[in-house]
Amino acid sequence: MRRYIPNILTISRIPLAILCCYYAADLSPKSLFISMLFFMAASFTDYLDGYYARRWNYVSTFGKFTDPVADKLLILGVLLVFAFKGVIPMFLAWIIVARELIVTIIRMMLMFKKVVTSSRYSGKIKTFSQVIVLWLIYNFLIYRKLLENHIDPIWINRIIAMMCVYIVIITIYSGIEVLWLDRKKVKDLI
Repeated sequence: MRRYIPNILTISRIPLAILCCYYAADLSPKSLFISMLFFMAASFTDYLDGYYARRWNYVSTFGKFTDPVADKLLILGVLLVFAFKGVIPMFLAWIIVARELIVTIIRMMLMFKKVVTSSRYSGKIKTFSQVIVLWLIYNFLIYRKLLENHIDPIWINRIIAMMCVYIVIITIYSGIEVLWLDRKKVKDLI
């Protein structure tokens, strides 16, 4: 039974991501708080499934395929909800979406050809940064009325935009690093 725990945690992230996006779409403080709780729970399952898979040495093809899909569904789902609601600049969200899709598709194509690609440290930093920035955006939105008593609303929007620029930069960097370091494998794929 123990060997299924990482995959169960990964699969649980998918409904959590859907609920997260559903509640985030309302943008009321109460709905955003509920969404943030789902987001934090889903992010924690991402940490746990990797921890248990490494600790017990249970790496499966199913997990290799499902884990990045669940991750992207969570991060990109919340990012796009915030973009469509005007919380974050749409073009920044689309840059992140494009990078994530390109790298994920290439990795999956390599995986189906039985070509192993290793995770990069920059990818871990990227995911951690995306989670932290989205968590901060949740808090800016939940406590916006309180913050507006001390900070000009324009500055709240600028801070959110600057955080998004940061995750765009780290996301692009990690994507370039993956493609550069795996360029021979990618070239052989083409």
